[in-house]
Amino acid sequence: MKTTSEIVTIPLNKLVASALNVRKTGGQSIEDLAASIQAHGLIHNLVVTQKGEKHEVVAGARRFAALRKLAKDKAIPKTFPVPCRVIDADGTTETSLAENIIRQAMHPADQFEAFRTLVDQGMSFEDIAARFGVAVTTVRQRLKLANVAPRLFELYRADEINLDQLMALAVTDDHAAQERVWDSAPDWQRHPSTLRRALTESMVDAATDPRARFVGLAAYVNAGGLVERDLFQTDHEGYWLDNAKLERLAAEKLETIAGDIRNEGWKWVEIHPTAQYPDLSNYSRIHPVYVPVTDEIRAQIEALQAEQEKIENDHEHCEEYPPDIDKRMAEIETLIEELNDQPGKYSEEEIPLAGALVCLESHGRTAIHRGLVRPEDKRKVQALKLDRSANGQHEPGEEESGDRDDAYLSGALVEDLTAHRTAAMRAVLATRPDIALVAAAHSLALRMLYEASYDVASCLSLSSEKGGCSLDPHAKGIETSPALARLSELHSQWLTRIPTQAEDLWQWLLEQPQAVIVDLLAYCVGQTVHAVRLPHDGHRAPRFVAADQLAKAINLDMADWWIPTRETYLGRVKKEQILEAIEQGTNERNLEDLRKMKKPDLVAAAERRLAQSRWLPALLQH
Repeated sequence: MKTTSEIVTIPLNKLVASALNVRKTGGQSIEDLAASIQAHGLIHNLVVTQKGEKHEVVAGARRFAALRKLAKDKAIPKTFPVPCRVIDADGTTETSLAENIIRQAMHPADQFEAFRTLVDQGMSFEDIAARFGVAVTTVRQRLKLANVAPRLFELYRADEINLDQLMALAVTDDHAAQERVWDSAPDWQRHPSTLRRALTESMVDAATDPRARFVGLAAYVNAGGLVERDLFQTDHEGYWLDNAKLERLAAEKLETIAGDIRNEGWKWVEIHPTAQYPDLSNYSRIHPVYVPVTDEIRAQIEALQAEQEKIENDHEHCEEYPPDIDKRMAEIETLIEELNDQPGKYSEEEIPLAGALVCLESHGRTAIHRGLVRPEDKRKVQALKLDRSANGQHEPGEEESGDRDDAYLSGALVEDLTAHRTAAMRAVLATRPDIALVAAAHSLALRMLYEASYDVASCLSLSSEKGGCSLDPHAKGIETSPALARLSELHSQWLTRIPTQAEDLWQWLLEQPQAVIVDLLAYCVGQTVHAVRLPHDGHRAPRFVAADQLAKAINLDMADWWIPTRETYLGRVKKEQILEAIEQGTNERNLEDLRKMKKPDLVAAAERRLAQSRWLPALLQH
């Protein structure tokens, strides 16, 4: 094999890659090498063989690629003189193999220490990063590793500690602690996570500690708190070193919240500062009365819905809303949800007999449990309720809202749905004289034969005005519903059968067979059903228990009378509830494409999927 002994310079644009280079894999990243060449020059020459007017690079492919990148980036000219050693073509494979086999890579420990030396010599992290083509974070990480206790660092150099273990030990700069944890752990307990946990057990993990998440990093740092960062867990929020300071900050913030709750007039307010859930079974409860949606709020909701519908119509052919329109649609959705979600209000007479717990939960947010009654105050609350019952005042339901079918529906939507259910019950009962007789007898007997009871009631309003309670105010558009269309049909049929003049009705009835009288009674009784739930009604009030009993007796299936549309349901609930409806109604499980849709598009898709599904929200399934 013939070679030239001297190094010659060849213009970069006269060099080409050789297919004879034995390195086929590895060494693909050239960013760091290009930066090094730009900063320090080409330290090692290339090995080439001549082929016509060009020279092929048979050893130094990464260096050649880095030079070409620098030329492409205009950091060096295309004719940059490259030092090369020229060899015979016969020896190219042997030379390439020798360079790649004989060369031994630098141990990472040497690199870590070299970076530390550069810093000691006054070079900044930024300069080191630029000159070696790495991120500043990488420089910091390598310096952190170089700062591990010298004895442990030598174990790493000897391959008795691996890189993951070294990174775990570097979570603290305390050499004594590093050595203590390493030496005290048997081999099988030297997993990186175990080492890291042992070194940080006296610190506060900001990612998991509820107090840290509650107080927040800014407040902790502003109060002089110190933070230890783990440079090797890039998503980690750090370890807080001052546990006492954090405890004080959390207590002060909880006390501020408790002070606001005390101003509401409760008999007592206690702070529960741990993440352990308090035993609420030790208390009984008083419940808020839900404030009804006022005519003013209902008007605001309808105006927003009209604006929403206009925007949808104006942009029905657009794949996406313009940014300003998209922002406005999100605002409208939020406003409608806020207007529908009217807060409850506790009785001013009951508040002085009950209290509240302010609790810090595991996710770092506070939970406030109002309306808790201690055992010693339970009798006073019961006496107050008895006095109210005697005066005919309504009591809210006793169950927790989390157990209710309508727990995640707005008061306005509950009113709407129960209005549709009432219409359907009227339509069905109007053709069921057997059940109508039972319902009428039940309602009248409760009034005539029993002492006043507030635990049992009828859902009939037998003394109501003509046609029963109007449902129009409770559900927009209900006049076009299938149930009211059926009632209108029955009404027209009876008008053709009974006398035209009211004064002739009595004699007509005396002349009819009993079956006709019973049918007429069923129609009239059906019109007295009143099971609309207003926002201030308790969901388990006796009237609604009676309504459930009646619905079961007449085998009411609301799927015959109601379908989910934008107006009746889908446009009035959150996206997660729409997706849940699709999943229940169609058995679809992969909803990721639907989840990415804007709400108007999702509502339209849900309408199509659920149109023939007979899906019902839980509130209408009974």
